[in-house]
Amino acid sequence: MRKIEGQTTLLSRTIHAVAYDEIHDEFYIPVPFPQAILAFRGGASGEEPPVRIIQGPLTQMNSPNRLGVDPVNNEIVVPEGDRLLTFRRDANGNVAPVRVLQGPDTGLGGSAVGIDPVSNLLVVAGETQREGVRFRIYDRTAKDNTKPLRVIGGPKSGFMDLSGPFTLYPPKGWILAGDRGDGGLASEKAYLGVWSVHDNGDIPPRWRVGGPNGVFEMPRGVAVNAKHKEVIVSDKRLNAVLTFSFPELF
Repeated sequence: MRKIEGQTTLLSRTIHAVAYDEIHDEFYIPVPFPQAILAFRGGASGEEPPVRIIQGPLTQMNSPNRLGVDPVNNEIVVPEGDRLLTFRRDANGNVAPVRVLQGPDTGLGGSAVGIDPVSNLLVVAGETQREGVRFRIYDRTAKDNTKPLRVIGGPKSGFMDLSGPFTLYPPKGWILAGDRGDGGLASEKAYLGVWSVHDNGDIPPRWRVGGPNGVFEMPRGVAVNAKHKEVIVSDKRLNAVLTFSFPELF
């Protein structure tokens, strides 16, 4: 339908996330090499420049690879390893974050983040050397050295590699994540799991699709189509987009 490409777009070779804001009809892309967040019109096409750029030393961004958008509270949240940086959604230029979550009590080692404006929560997926792969759940406005409200992880959780994107379904409080399996490479153990934002501890998924010897090899994206009660998963190794009927989720 449309392509966005060319030098004027400022897009670089490496893009690991895209977040769409249906309220304001914009989408946001982190670009790690120039350490920036690009905002585009929802209907952008061709060699079209971004409508806003967050970039500069005040942002504290080093290598933004993922982000989460909260169109309800007008914020963008960027995980940076052991930090979470929160910006105003309409921020432009060399601007400081409005909040920074950072410190030893946070337990952060995040690679991806999701925002649940219904339950007022932040959900971070990541791995630390001490605890392994975990979901850490915080109050949405948490800052400084704040402990997570809840942590999901352990042998029963089945987590192997949550480095790929995940998504939330806030109306029901679900976390949907594609686990990439052994070592984060192509694996027949890869699966899609669903947890609740209210889960805590070593909790197995409420639902599980795939693995072992399942349909996935390297899931890289997850989306929810609530209108048709579907879940959509992209798989890098299969070079495919898979759509599942999932009425139980809704």
